[in-house]
Amino acid sequence: MPVMKVGPGRALIYGDTNPWWDPNAENLSVWAAYQPEGAASFAASLLDLSGNGNNATDPGGANTPAWDTVNGWKPVGGQYLITAFTPQNDQSQTILIKFSNYTAGNTWIAGVSSGANCVFAIAPAYAGAIRYYNGQLLAPSLAVVAATLGVAGSQGYRNGVADGGAIGAWAGASGFPLWLLALNNLGVLAGGCTAYIQRVAIYDTVLTAPQMAAVTAGMA
Repeated sequence: MPVMKVGPGRALIYGDTNPWWDPNAENLSVWAAYQPEGAASFAASLLDLSGNGNNATDPGGANTPAWDTVNGWKPVGGQYLITAFTPQNDQSQTILIKFSNYTAGNTWIAGVSSGANCVFAIAPAYAGAIRYYNGQLLAPSLAVVAATLGVAGSQGYRNGVADGGAIGAWAGASGFPLWLLALNNLGVLAGGCTAYIQRVAIYDTVLTAPQMAAVTAGMA
């Protein structure tokens, strides 16, 4: 997909001055934006459309997820993609993920664990509830099979709306990078999901509630 970089940390796609990961042109501190939905190929789906060069990496072999241009990435458990994003243990990051057709409970659509209460992750249906982590656990809502879920700082978001109270702080250091479609558990694959993943945005800052709502609407 052609990407033209315009200014620091910004990219325009086909002349679009308001990409979905920064829909109000606020120069949001996006780390990476992935759009497997509508991509020209699997290789193109791994590209960071923000222009920051933080492309996802395919581990290869049986760990490579299926993909199509309509549904995006289609892992069936045991597949994942690697990013170089290592979260800070001060809750200073944000992630949003648009997904559908989630069928396997107790699995992760993205995440990394560096130990107990040192987790940055989202699970749509773990023990019957959505699980948000950015340090400790928040599980305020019943499970979902299709949604846009996010974490911004100490707050979980469901379809652009704040979901539940505050996420507890990290208990220690963060030392591993984020994986998509599964949890990077101390460097080992855990809880690979079965779902369709259409879009992912990662920010190295905490988005506000209006910004989370705007990006969620942009993803739709």
